[in-house]
Amino acid sequence: MRVPAPSAPIDTAALPPAMPYRPRPRGLLEHMSWIDVAMLFAWVMSTTMPFGWAAPLRYLAAAYFAGSMIIFARQTLPATWRAWPTFIIPVLCVVSALWAPSSSEAIRKGLLFALTAMVAIYAASRLTGRQILIVFLFGETIAAMLTILQPNIVNGAWTGIFGQKNFLAVHMFIMFTCAMAVGLDKSTNGWMRLYGLAMVPVAMLVILMAKSATTTLLLIGAGAALVGHALFWNAASRIRHMRTLLALVMIVFMVSVILILFGLMQFDAEGSLLEALGKDSTLTGRTYLWATAERVMADHPLTGVGADGFWRANLGAANSITEYFHYERFTKFSFHNSYLENGVAFGYPGYWATVFLACWALWRTGMNWVRNQTIINAAFLVMAIMIIVRSNAEIDLALEFAGTAVLLFIGAVRKEKLVKAPIVYQPNLMPPPHAAQRATP
Repeated sequence: MRVPAPSAPIDTAALPPAMPYRPRPRGLLEHMSWIDVAMLFAWVMSTTMPFGWAAPLRYLAAAYFAGSMIIFARQTLPATWRAWPTFIIPVLCVVSALWAPSSSEAIRKGLLFALTAMVAIYAASRLTGRQILIVFLFGETIAAMLTILQPNIVNGAWTGIFGQKNFLAVHMFIMFTCAMAVGLDKSTNGWMRLYGLAMVPVAMLVILMAKSATTTLLLIGAGAALVGHALFWNAASRIRHMRTLLALVMIVFMVSVILILFGLMQFDAEGSLLEALGKDSTLTGRTYLWATAERVMADHPLTGVGADGFWRANLGAANSITEYFHYERFTKFSFHNSYLENGVAFGYPGYWATVFLACWALWRTGMNWVRNQTIINAAFLVMAIMIIVRSNAEIDLALEFAGTAVLLFIGAVRKEKLVKAPIVYQPNLMPPPHAAQRATP
């Protein structure tokens, strides 16, 4: 083995004196990152509370997020590129200004849709998933407390501050999911976990008092999924291939139930579901609205009627719908379906663009969970499924500044680094990494 010759000694006195290391001070904006959390809370409050004072706060928060996207472009530009499907509807709004009844309203609607996407992009870029869930949890808790103080009972069901039981139920479902995730997340502060677990029964109580059968079913499914994820799915990661076995068992179980119900018992799913939900065959008039929307789409297949081009007081078809639902004067209504709502406005391109947007959001949120299977990502996936299901009966994906749409986009735009399990060296199976260096002559 060749031994290198010793080098000449270094005269340290001839070297210049070492400069003291001074770390670069943090910028003012980095010290003020708490403003992001505060402004997101303001946004949640303004999109949750149906009060007149909330509108200026909503626009202030949207302007803050839009401006901050430029300041923190290094973080927000990659997220903006990932979120390009969220800008399809805004572009269609602006383009439809060429034939819409009001060009200014169409352009304004497109800008508001773009601001809605920017809020989601900025929050997903600058805040952690845990921070986002905690902010939504605090905002929905205030709505729950106000509802308990003033339930506003209509036909035996609570409507709270929202005026409709379905709106109350969906907000309480978001509160329930956030509370479950925060309470079951082992990385969250202990006091915050206790707060989350304490809010779970509150959300359940308000949902039950709202008597929304659809949300109640979603509540049961979401609760079972999150508890199963925390107790069984995370524990299965300690045993090799156990998660694969659990997934196969669940698939086999579901296929067996479907074959027994629909193959052997000839189960009438539609009739039984409507009876369980307390709905008639028209889904409280929704089928009439959907048939009307399909006719309008067929009359304007490529262009639609333009943004905000249908629900207008001077349009006979819109007045016929309000008369059908026994309104004494014209009231701006909706088709109670996000895809048909955009289809009427932008034709079949708008319909399929909304379908693509929903599929993209669900796929991205699901892949985030696959890459990093935490309870936080599971909560975003549960809420994404709920919002997609709800979009078939409400216009969440066709409404600017919709809080549920922002939550859906946040879950899709978020990107976390893949968490890899540490490599444990066992002396009986493999040598430590420095052993090979010592053995090399």
